[in-house]
Amino acid sequence: MPMYRHRIANAVVALTALLAPASASAQDYNVHHSGDTVIAEVSEKAIFVRTSGDTTIVEIAHPKRFIFLPVEKGKPEVMVQVATGRPDDKWHSIRLAREHVDFYRPLRLPDADKATLKLVGIAPNALALQALKMDDKFKRPRRHR
Repeated sequence: MPMYRHRIANAVVALTALLAPASASAQDYNVHHSGDTVIAEVSEKAIFVRTSGDTTIVEIAHPKRFIFLPVEKGKPEVMVQVATGRPDDKWHSIRLAREHVDFYRPLRLPDADKATLKLVGIAPNALALQALKMDDKFKRPRRHR
């Protein structure tokens, strides 16, 4: 195999790993709308979405180690925070999906019975909140030099 084909094959493998993390399996969501609350159930995991002013709050009962946020290139940035109640909680700028998912961005969740995400700049019924994935593992794609 010529060298350029080998590099293309490696790029495709790396891109595939970025677009769909190997450890994030497809999950079935049952999404229920009730007023401004969206309830998505993933097996024994439950995700509750509500609004407070311009902030969308996602509460996850019995979270796994990572949450994978769906990203769509070229969309406006949404401010996302994994809220632990500590003053050093960081805000992340992420282009959450609105029409389709280009790839997933992992965020580490706290080791607790409940996790809370705060999002500013997205509607509570957006595609990004319906396409969330969780898993206990995240395998980083290998980078070739």
